[in-house]
Amino acid sequence: MADNASSDDSIGFVAREYPWVRIVRSNRNLGFSAANNLAGKEALGKFILLLNADTVLVEPIGPAVDWLDGHPEYAVLTINMVNGERVPSACTGRFPSPLRLILLGNMLMAPEQFGDKYAYEVDWVQGSFLLMRGEQWSALGGLDENYFMYVEDVDLCKRVRDRGLKCAYLPQIRYIHFGGYSAARFSEQVRGLSIYISHHMSGMRRLVSWGILCSGCLVRAIFFRARVLLVGDEKTRTMSRASWLAFKGLLHMGWSF
Repeated sequence: MADNASSDDSIGFVAREYPWVRIVRSNRNLGFSAANNLAGKEALGKFILLLNADTVLVEPIGPAVDWLDGHPEYAVLTINMVNGERVPSACTGRFPSPLRLILLGNMLMAPEQFGDKYAYEVDWVQGSFLLMRGEQWSALGGLDENYFMYVEDVDLCKRVRDRGLKCAYLPQIRYIHFGGYSAARFSEQVRGLSIYISHHMSGMRRLVSWGILCSGCLVRAIFFRARVLLVGDEKTRTMSRASWLAFKGLLHMGWSF
């Protein structure tokens, strides 16, 4: 278990109640990627499971491990993510492209898109539950630590695909994820997407994707700024600030494109 410099008694609680859990501590917040890599270096098993702290497993995951073990063409697997009310939420998606970047939601695959099959091939899976063979995790070097939070899971799955392997989604097995997307973190998501574009796209496709992402942030910033003047609620103010921050961050990063 990785602890990212938590300030509450969560680590003390785990140590008291679950003494068999090995805790890897950091004295500062390393972000999602670096913290998981820190714990991954200590892992000794055949498989590595990234599992967020704000999750609960609903069913045993043994069948998921067995499925991945029996399908060597797949390197990454996730299961059905539900919220606290047990409603399925999107936890898989398609790789970013210029067209999908026009509306960021186009990269997500809604649970309703899947039928009754046991397993589905997907482009990428969310890192709140990400099962992978240890040897393949090591071969890839874990998560790319250029990503502090968001899109590091998409990047990992893209590198898996570039090696000729696949990612799978098993909707029959569930886990609860109590966390949620915060409007204040929009700028972090955009930063992650810009890093992904710089790492995995080239030429005109890269420039067009960055331009679409930059234009989208500007439109959102103007829209939410106008709503602040009309409505003025705190959620709108938060989105306005996050959108402007994302836009300014993209302009700064744009020189590297």
